[in-house]
Amino acid sequence: MAFKISAVYKSLVRHITDTIEDIRRDGVADLEYWSWDSRGDENEPEFKDLIGLAGWTFTENGGLWVVHAGITISTINDAHLFREAEIIDAVHDRFGEECIVPMRDTDTGEVYTHLVVKAFEMLPSGNAEKRNYRPIGLELRRTDNA
Repeated sequence: MAFKISAVYKSLVRHITDTIEDIRRDGVADLEYWSWDSRGDENEPEFKDLIGLAGWTFTENGGLWVVHAGITISTINDAHLFREAEIIDAVHDRFGEECIVPMRDTDTGEVYTHLVVKAFEMLPSGNAEKRNYRPIGLELRRTDNA
């Protein structure tokens, strides 16, 4: 199986969407995935709480993979940021330091290796009139030389 950089992107998105399902199931929030990097109209996101991948980089050096990625959480009408804080807890459960992100084959979806989170950083928030934005910064590395 040949390695594809697109597998890194797709695996990160899949792990976020799996996290969304857990958050919904646990009754924390009714989140929707939002593609922050899709160059869509950022002035008109869904009138819901949103989460999605927001920027990522890939470095390969002698077989070592280093991935820096951002996850942006955006809550709507969350004046005291209580929902945001609960969403961050749930994201940290899946993306906190030493958590595993399965790498999936782009054709079969089969897990063939893993990325491990080496750093989780909650960054300063921003806001618009009714919407809050909270970026999370991640550093991930491949766990083996598959």
